Amino acid sequence: MKKSLTVNSAWLMFIMLFFLTIITMLFVVEFRFLKGIMNDYEETIRQVAVNKTSFFLNNLRGVTEGAARKLNGRPDRNAALKELPLFDHRITGAYILDATGRVVARTGIPPGDLPLEKFRSQPPRQGSRVLGVHAGDGAQTVVTVVTPLGKEWLALDFSIMDFQQELSQEFLGNTCKVAVFAGGKTPVVWPFERELLDQFSGREEKFYANQLAYDVNSLTMGDPPWQLYFFLRENNFDTYRIITIMLLLFALYCCLYQFLVELWGVNSARTYFENIDFNIFNHVHEGVIISNNAGRVLFANQAAHEIFSAKGPLKGAKLKEILGHIGDAPGEKNRYGTLTLKTADRLLEAIHSPIVKKGKVLGALTVIGAGGREEETCSRVLSRLMETLPQGAVYVDRNHRVVQANLMARCYLGSLETGISIDAVDPELAGFIYRNMGSRSVKRVHLNSRHLDGEVIFVYDDEGVYAGTLVLLEAPEQGGSTVSTPERVEARTR
Repeated sequence: MKKSLTVNSAWLMFIMLFFLTIITMLFVVEFRFLKGIMNDYEETIRQVAVNKTSFFLNNLRGVTEGAARKLNGRPDRNAALKELPLFDHRITGAYILDATGRVVARTGIPPGDLPLEKFRSQPPRQGSRVLGVHAGDGAQTVVTVVTPLGKEWLALDFSIMDFQQELSQEFLGNTCKVAVFAGGKTPVVWPFERELLDQFSGREEKFYANQLAYDVNSLTMGDPPWQLYFFLRENNFDTYRIITIMLLLFALYCCLYQFLVELWGVNSARTYFENIDFNIFNHVHEGVIISNNAGRVLFANQAAHEIFSAKGPLKGAKLKEILGHIGDAPGEKNRYGTLTLKTADRLLEAIHSPIVKKGKVLGALTVIGAGGREEETCSRVLSRLMETLPQGAVYVDRNHRVVQANLMARCYLGSLETGISIDAVDPELAGFIYRNMGSRSVKRVHLNSRHLDGEVIFVYDDEGVYAGTLVLLEAPEQGGSTVSTPERVEARTR
């Protein structure tokens, strides 16, 4: 049966999903808000350029109509035409045209590119009209505007220098620039170097100038139509927005996937063994413990319960509370490999190994060797060996209690029940053991009270910790006396 995620893990994952979702939504809303601000800014720039251009053209029409009213009723039109530059400083030339477009009066020689053919083919029906842009005197660019003058027409050339300066100063920075073209390819305002004008066709969506990239969009206004081109410096805002949102969505997807995986138990230690009958582990002599990544025991067989009977039920308990020195709790580094467990009465060997699936650690498997058969076999071998010895043999554990003694030892020392303290058996022997405990060599001993000689051998485990003492006693000498050997003298002095 699948086990749901623990409450703490579920809440933690839910909180992460919640905040990640909120952050993603905030980023989406923020990006939309910023995009709206940028669109409003770009629209404002366009409107400023359109308003200035429209005001410029309307102003030229108004000045031309005012000049026509001033000329009406003047008998000397040539003299009146020469006075028109005083009426507006932008006027560079004035012409009176008949209905066929022929010049009947003028302030100077009309330029060769004066668009009279356009006037003849499409004469304005009423009101003033921008006839076109051409090169005036001194090679400066002028705008020609015509307006009715009785049965004739008044044509004025206006310098566009003021308009060019005003528009260039308004869009002086590199963020946004504006270009104005009249009649298709005739430039009125060009914000870049003149060399770049030949590279511009008016159909580009991207334009590169001074190592900068610009997004290009256009707008048509007026009659005849004037084209306004807006060069907005490329900011890659949409690209950054898409990348950021995609990364957030990817993180949200990964978090949601992990949550569902953990919730459905796809990658848990229990589902790893869900097709295995756990009861099969109850038929092995070693203790088997399966734990998850949270350090909780999912399963413990009968042998494990017998080894740790004092711990009570093991299922659901923390592995650290059972094995102690194995750091198998969250936030601690796992100690995998072969380990030694010390209990009150014996040493156990445990193999602690991770459960890995597709490169992910799902939990841990701990196998504990109870060592019952080995200990029993060693005990029998030691017992048989001690019985065959001609000396009296007594083995005392680290707590100075008798573990084993052969028949000869019982003859020499009397009753040697298992578990009895060596102090109760022979205080003189016990004192010798206490004084020499820690020695790494075989010690000779002489018991005056019993007229016995013997050897005392101290036993240590693999870690050098005192494990017990083996005492070998020799038969008492005849006549109750002893021979003074150097070893015995040394033993007595100690």
